[in-house]
Amino acid sequence: MIWFAVLLMCQLARHQSAGFKIHPETMVHRQRRSSRSHTVVYGSEGDDSSAHYPSLKVGIAGAGAIAFGTASLLSSFGHDASIWSPSGAGTSELVDEEGTSQIQSTGAIEQIVNVRVARSPNDLVRSNDNVLVLALPVNGHKSVMEQLSPEIVQFIMDQQLTPSKPTNPMMHVIISSHASLGAVYLMQLLREEQRRYVDSVAKGSQASSINLEDWIRITAWGTTAITARKTSGTSVNVLTKRKAVDICTVPSNPGGDDGEDSTIDSFYNLTELLSDGRALCTLLFGQRFVRRRGGLLAISLSNLNPQNHLGIVLGNMSRMDPPPPPPPLDPLSTKPLPDTSLENWWQGKCITPNVGRLMEALDRERIDIAMALNIDVRTIFEHFSWSFNVPLETPVINARDGLATKAMRPLTVSEMNQQMHYYAKTDVLGPSVPDSRYVLEDVPYGLVLTVILGRLLNRPAVLHESGIMILSAMYGRDFMAENELLQGLGLIGNDLPSLADWKEMAHSGLFKREES
Repeated sequence: MIWFAVLLMCQLARHQSAGFKIHPETMVHRQRRSSRSHTVVYGSEGDDSSAHYPSLKVGIAGAGAIAFGTASLLSSFGHDASIWSPSGAGTSELVDEEGTSQIQSTGAIEQIVNVRVARSPNDLVRSNDNVLVLALPVNGHKSVMEQLSPEIVQFIMDQQLTPSKPTNPMMHVIISSHASLGAVYLMQLLREEQRRYVDSVAKGSQASSINLEDWIRITAWGTTAITARKTSGTSVNVLTKRKAVDICTVPSNPGGDDGEDSTIDSFYNLTELLSDGRALCTLLFGQRFVRRRGGLLAISLSNLNPQNHLGIVLGNMSRMDPPPPPPPLDPLSTKPLPDTSLENWWQGKCITPNVGRLMEALDRERIDIAMALNIDVRTIFEHFSWSFNVPLETPVINARDGLATKAMRPLTVSEMNQQMHYYAKTDVLGPSVPDSRYVLEDVPYGLVLTVILGRLLNRPAVLHESGIMILSAMYGRDFMAENELLQGLGLIGNDLPSLADWKEMAHSGLFKREES
């Protein structure tokens, strides 16, 4: 009987490995990675059954805190990350004298992460298993997309048109996090690159018959899976792992994104898995992904960081804008100039009741726009709870008729941030310089699209637009005109697509006028 049980277990293990089956519904953070077999093993605690899937090589564009933290999260689930720094500076310290590349991860993920360093966009595309992650500031997305798109199209065409090569041309690009319809801009670039490819090669007629949308998927994340701070050129402190990340994939699979979610158990080869954004992301980063009805419009309204940062910046500008030293009263004086540097400040702690109310009012504008589109998005309260592990409610004691009863009341945004600072210990230091991504990235790339959608729907985002105007006046620049992605899509101006075109774009990844 014992030998029969052992034989049955061996057969089951071989069957699972051959079928590439994973059971994400029982997946918890219990993985191990074998350097010999390169197999990721998932299972539930206390359960000896395991399902197997080969670890994937994933290319990451970017080499900042989020890129390092994303590589650490990938590694914790048994996968192998390659990092490409577009400037080269972000990976300059990674390769040591022995030629190995390691990232020291601390905080929420404690481990040493072995990574590979990609030297070019071509290297990033071709040295991985058809999965790329964009993990860099949004104001760098346009340039990186323009560098990657020719390599992606060339890779797909090579796989399709070269019989001797293994035909697995499906490519999946994950944008972490998505803003300003970056997925649409990337899809537009890929279309243009295919046209150039068709015009330039001998097999152009054959290449023109390939439907690019059959072989590319782009998954947009409403926020990053982790929050992190880069502590050196070879280390990162992962502050939190988010419990929930809103996502959508374009072009959407048949039936759109309103149907039942697929599980990894539904797929039996890599090409099938690469076609489904939620299943792939779950395999790579664990169970934290929520597919939102509404496609890219939902994701565009799901990234709360820009609106939250607007409230934080407007309420704390004097903490992040140190004045220059005043000129000396005596020009010939040799006394040192005064030190005008500002003290570090805790971001959550400084979200006072008034700042919190501003942030809640900004959130109501966003939700009003989402409701006009019939889209369900998370609230600011859910965002702070899911991202920073603080409760949504607090217990209170009600005394009535001589009796004391316990009840629950919702926390305000200010109270949630005080919980973060004093109890959860997930608070972070606020910006210490005016040239912060909270302004230079989030205002043009995070707030402008909300304003455009508000105008389109006759739901004006007055506070969002006023915030953009106030910061434009403070910085002496026009943030409404600085979004290169929306400019590249022709969406800065009065000639906007119809609402029906926006809704179709949310699932196809293309505006109709770009398909003509």
